[in-house]
Amino acid sequence: MKALNQKTGIQTAFVDAVAITDAAFFEAPIIFMEPIPRALIKLNPPPFQYSRIRRVRGTQTYSQREIQRLRAYLIHRGGFIYMAAHGNTPQTLLSAHRVLRQILPEHQLTPIPNDHEIYRAYYSLNGPLRFPIKEVSGMTIHFGSHTELQGVFINGRLAVLVDTEAMMHVIDGAVQKPFHGSYEKWNTRFEEYAPHAARQLINIVVYAITHGNISDYSKYIPSTALKDADREGFWRKAPRAMPKL
Repeated sequence: MKALNQKTGIQTAFVDAVAITDAAFFEAPIIFMEPIPRALIKLNPPPFQYSRIRRVRGTQTYSQREIQRLRAYLIHRGGFIYMAAHGNTPQTLLSAHRVLRQILPEHQLTPIPNDHEIYRAYYSLNGPLRFPIKEVSGMTIHFGSHTELQGVFINGRLAVLVDTEAMMHVIDGAVQKPFHGSYEKWNTRFEEYAPHAARQLINIVVYAITHGNISDYSKYIPSTALKDADREGFWRKAPRAMPKL
């Protein structure tokens, strides 16, 4: 968040975990969700443990009221959901598919082209960051090959991004430094890749707040893209206050 605020001028902050039924749920232009398959963790327990940022817990089933609110958030409010996954295999995507079948059964999870606008929203990127670590001492922590990220498009707008490269965890790892003993050298790898992951996540947040009805940033253009002269109708920096619903 610090990098996002400093680089873009957008004043943002993480809030405490919010329930889908809370009124504040509709005030967030982007929601971070991590539906982690319990069977996957039991099958391959990692040699480290660190806290994961969760804003909405991905459960196995949702109530009808929760499904209605999730659909309203994504379809009518123009909200954006970021899901982290540890690879692109059927097993690692199982929970994401289960959640999406409940809330968006009419939409398919499809690859996001590497030339999609989300890779140009702030930084010019050629595609997603590739997770730097596939295994530690023979223990796999990233499953499958490196491919395009997955997403759900609603009327042409990317509304759900399933991050199969787990960029959020690259940043988590750089901050938490979770490896110890013979694995400690991998902390350096996380630190090396964290700035790249941060640029990717900045792009994701900028895309989310400029494509939807929750936050009024539709005319936001990065100051780096503007010339010295003011351009009528566009902001040099995004407004600092969210409009009230």
